[in-house]
Amino acid sequence: MSKKDKEVVNDPVDQKPESKQPAFVGELMLNGTVVITGKTREELAEIVNDIPADCKYGVGAVGQDRETKVFSLRIDLIQ
Repeated sequence: MSKKDKEVVNDPVDQKPESKQPAFVGELMLNGTVVITGKTREELAEIVNDIPADCKYGVGAVGQDRETKVFSLRIDLIQ
């Protein structure tokens, strides 16, 4: 029997998990403003909680479309 050398290409122990941020955070950083939507106010709050802590932002009042019952919130980046 002969020994075969195995080459490890991708070792999962060496890889660090990438921190993925939602797409709206990238748009907020790029454009300075973004409008998010959700079915409930609690869903909007969860989305806002995904904004990094070192980011300063301001928001207005929550709006609701009477026909679709979807809530919306505009977020502006403060620089």
